[in-house]
Amino acid sequence: MAAIWPILARIKSPLTIICRRCGNRVVWSREKAVANLGGHTQPHTIRGKLRCSRCGARGREGQIDVDALI
Repeated sequence: MAAIWPILARIKSPLTIICRRCGNRVVWSREKAVANLGGHTQPHTIRGKLRCSRCGARGREGQIDVDALI
């Protein structure tokens, strides 16, 4: 895992979204992540907004993880 980043606007790499239930992995460009989730969003808030496109698992249930480099 990369270092913990305080807000989405500070990431310098794509945002990797991983489903802990089915293993689905999606990579969003930095620009797409900021546009969809907001630049001032914090990591724990990001997880709560996401849902797996393959199995439907929700981040607010602890099933989604995110990673990026700052």
